[in-house]
Order: sequence, then C-alpha cells, then structure tokens
Amino acid sequence: MPFKFVIFAAVTLAGFSAESTNYDAARQGQLPPGWSAPASHKWEVRSDKSAPSHPNVLQGAASASGQSEPLAVFDKVVCRDGDLSVKFRIDGSDRGGAAGIVWRYQDLNNYYLLSLSADDKKISLQRVRNGVAEVIPVSNDKRAGTSDDIRPGQWHVVKVAFRGSKVQVFFGNRSIFTADDSGILTPGKTGLWSKGSKGAVFDDFRIDKKA
Repeated sequence: MPFKFVIFAAVTLAGFSAESTNYDAARQGQLPPGWSAPASHKWEVRSDKSAPSHPNVLQGAASASGQSEPLAVFDKVVCRDGDLSVKFRIDGSDRGGAAGIVWRYQDLNNYYLLSLSADDKKISLQRVRNGVAEVIPVSNDKRAGTSDDIRPGQWHVVKVAFRGSKVQVFFGNRSIFTADDSGILTPGKTGLWSKGSKGAVFDDFRIDKKA
C-alpha cells in the first residue's frame, strides 16, 4: 500500500484543474447549474441548517415512480484520472439508506460507484457495466471495506483518487483501502448517488482533474 500511495501523491503534483461547488448560489427546489439527473431520478437543492458550508445542500431521494437509487451527474468535467471528494449525510433511520460517489460515468449503465451504507456500515467499491453491478475486491482481500464511523444524521467526508486502473479510497481523511480494476478506463463524468426513501444530502463537491 505505501508504494501505491506514493504513486498517487506524485501524480497529484501534476494536477490539471479543479471544479468545486457547495450549492449555496443555486436556486432551491431544483438541480444546480452544471448538473443533470438521468431518467426520473429526483434531486434538488434545499436549505439545511447543518450544512458544512451554509446554507444549501443537494439532496437525492426516491422518486414517485419507485426509483430508489437516484444519480446526479456533474456535467462540467470529463476525466479519466482525478481526485473526487464530497461531504455527505445519510438521512432517515429506514434500512438501506446509503450515499455514494460516481466516476468515469458513461451513461446510466456504465460507471464506477463507491457506496457508503449507514445500515450495515459498509463501504463498497463497485463497477456498473452494461447495467450489471459487481463489487470489486479491495486491498485487504475483502469484497467490501468496513467502517463503524458511518452513522445516519451525521456529516462525513469521502474521497476517491483514481489513476488508470488504480483506486485509493479515503474516509474521514484517512486511507482505508486500495483497489485495481481496468473494467472502465474511458474518460467520463463524475457525480453523486443516493439510496433509501429519505436518501442522502451532499455538500462541498469537488473534482480535481488529473487526466
């Protein structure tokens, strides 16, 4: 793991550009500029007194049609390699509540997803290809990472550094695992993912493009 981390740090020094948003200038009740939601996925900016950067957050929740895992896509940046981070809070006490970040998004059926569940305390790295999701093995020889720190109603920060087939995941500013997967190497967009009837809220989204 130390060798891989050094590789990521060295590449980061040659950074290209960064885009960030905290949604505070966006109009409440709709998607912020530069974002889109595929299909009937429901996302909107709303006020939240606990927002890390007050006053607004972006919320994703199940739609009336029953879609339980909505995606929001950040359209401004297309990249193959980058550092992606966001602050999130999983709302509600119902089973299945989760938040996630997405990268190398090609379309609704092809992208990488890091999901974080407050229900089973799991952090799972997945590849969605041709509409089929598969959990990717990580550095500790498990098919998912575990973090007891994921709690509903609390704000957390997560970051993914992706370079070619290499992925490094940080939770709460500490590295928790690495992975190697070449299933999707085509440049794509980044975004957010939410699961559960109450969904999740997000703030301080940032994508630092490296290639």
